[in-house]
Amino acid sequence: MEISRRNLLKLGTIFGAGSLLPGCAKEIVLKPKEDAPPPIGEEKFLRTVCGMCPAGCGIRVRNVDGRPVGVSGIADHPVNQGGLCPKGAAILQELYHPDRLKNPLARKGVRGSGKWEAVSWEEAFKSLGEGISKARANGKLPLAALSTPGTEDIHREILWELAGAAGKNNLFTLRFPWGDLADDAYEKMHGTRNTVWNLTRAKLLVSFGFDWLQSHPSHVEAQRVFAELRRGRSGSRAHIVQVEPRFSVSAAKADEWIAVRPGTGGILALAVARRLIEEGAYDADFVRAHVRGFDEFKRNIDSFSIRRASEAAGVPEETLRLLCVKFLSLKPAAVIGNRGTPFDQMAVHSLNVILGNAGPGKPFEVGARQDEKAEDDPDFKELPGVLLVDRVNPLFTSPARWKKILEEAPLVATVSPFLTETAMVSDWVLPCHASLEQSHLSFHASMDGKSILNAARGAVAPAYDTKHPGDIFLGLLQNIQKKNTDAHAFDSHFSSRLRELGAEPPAGEDSADIWRESPLPSPRRSVSVLPSGKIELGELAGLASSFHWPADEDGDFPNLLQLFSPLAFSRGEGAHLPYLMSIAGPQSAEMWETWAEIHPDTARKHGIFDKDGVWIESSRGRIRAKARITPAAVPGVVSVPIGLGHSAYGRWAQGVGSNPLEIAGENETTRVRLTRA
Repeated sequence: MEISRRNLLKLGTIFGAGSLLPGCAKEIVLKPKEDAPPPIGEEKFLRTVCGMCPAGCGIRVRNVDGRPVGVSGIADHPVNQGGLCPKGAAILQELYHPDRLKNPLARKGVRGSGKWEAVSWEEAFKSLGEGISKARANGKLPLAALSTPGTEDIHREILWELAGAAGKNNLFTLRFPWGDLADDAYEKMHGTRNTVWNLTRAKLLVSFGFDWLQSHPSHVEAQRVFAELRRGRSGSRAHIVQVEPRFSVSAAKADEWIAVRPGTGGILALAVARRLIEEGAYDADFVRAHVRGFDEFKRNIDSFSIRRASEAAGVPEETLRLLCVKFLSLKPAAVIGNRGTPFDQMAVHSLNVILGNAGPGKPFEVGARQDEKAEDDPDFKELPGVLLVDRVNPLFTSPARWKKILEEAPLVATVSPFLTETAMVSDWVLPCHASLEQSHLSFHASMDGKSILNAARGAVAPAYDTKHPGDIFLGLLQNIQKKNTDAHAFDSHFSSRLRELGAEPPAGEDSADIWRESPLPSPRRSVSVLPSGKIELGELAGLASSFHWPADEDGDFPNLLQLFSPLAFSRGEGAHLPYLMSIAGPQSAEMWETWAEIHPDTARKHGIFDKDGVWIESSRGRIRAKARITPAAVPGVVSVPIGLGHSAYGRWAQGVGSNPLEIAGENETTRVRLTRA
């Protein structure tokens, strides 16, 4: 009601009349009617590990009468120190999701028909075991397992054992470039992916193309490191520079945003490296002692001048020269990037190398994580008898590549709590527990260089006929080994592994089933584990010598596509949870719809206005999005989030928005054109 003078007088009359009522009438008319609150029931607080992303944050779960009703971070946990990201806050929505799978499913009819039959676990294990045995008898690859990257945990140990028992060590990881670290560069240059950033030591932090405050594998920890950099351990805050084609959350919080064209981060990094070498501002002693191939690298980056890089990236020369001055004056400097092309990854990391920032006690360290045993992104010369997909969704995150593989694979089984796109074209769907139902035993490296063991029982009993992923793999392993399936095998394996690691029960918790996080001794660290014992720059030097500079503007597709991963949809997951859908675009207040961030000049050329529907078309196809016109966008660049556009994955994800990965190239810059829808 509008509060005008007349309405104010009406309200005064009403309340004045109420004051003249007798006491009994006042009790009836004016006192709000409230039912007495129900008794709260038995309350417990249990410690466990959040499984909504690979970070391994410790969480405290409030249970009332055995039902989780709230979560919060554990204050003394070494990873998140009491913090909780939106994905962790959505963990209850995953637990109570109405579209969770309740039992194993077998396909009925043709693949992708959506027709299923509920079956027993014994039947599923028997059928998959027969598929593995049949492939082995025919001399074919018996099994290939595709899993998540980054985290070493108990289920992955068992999966590795299963892959080996099937005949070969054929465990693969499906990586998500917009949220993974530059592991390819680390492996090629240091001989291992076992790396960790200790960014809190830096006085200058430069990120090339990595929206690290949103897309880092450990969101809460990234925010904590940002706070420490801002406070400054020694009393002086670090200077943060974001080099990126989009005004991301990391760019907004940085001291400086350098807006560049997509695909030019590696070019700029090598231009800065050349300038630092020319100025003698690199760590010559470190390079002499620990780097191999430096002279070749120095020769082959001669064409990467500030002027040429400026033209390619669309950045003023003066901006790049000032960035070089910052590298000269603010030490130590740390340089970070994500998993783009091998050239971009190595070019960005080469700045850490020549500045001597790699190795024990430096912002970049080698040897702090557990061994990564899996291969990346399989390129099957022959399809396996059984393709086992463990909680990843390749048909969504890499549709062009995986559609044919999934169509032609003899037998496909997907481990997932939901019917994802990949599950929909599988022969068997093996439902795993929700995160709060799972026992966790995993190894993590914090961003201050600590190695952490997380061990905890599930916070709630499983609601359906689902299993822990490790229990699923043990069941398959027992079937291959012709052993009777032991219903308690995983519990025994879990307890035995804990005893091996010397874990102790926690103090002051309500349940004896919860185990406390314990630090692991860090492995010996060095700058490289390659046979030479040195960091290798030779491969990067070769790529630099044969580098093809970006071509001129394509008339048919005049704009560049920039994909990004919001925190809500990190790793391409999260759209099935309505809370995460509601916070998808914090900067543009967008939700429940795919949007495209476009500069006003670009929009004007195409006759597009804010909130118009637009078609974004590449040589691979087109998608529809909602135009958001913003001066913070880079002219000629169309920025689109990844995470929406599912054809399955539950009622809140299915049919909402578009998937830009359907029109984007893998590891290459994609050109697009815009038309008003």
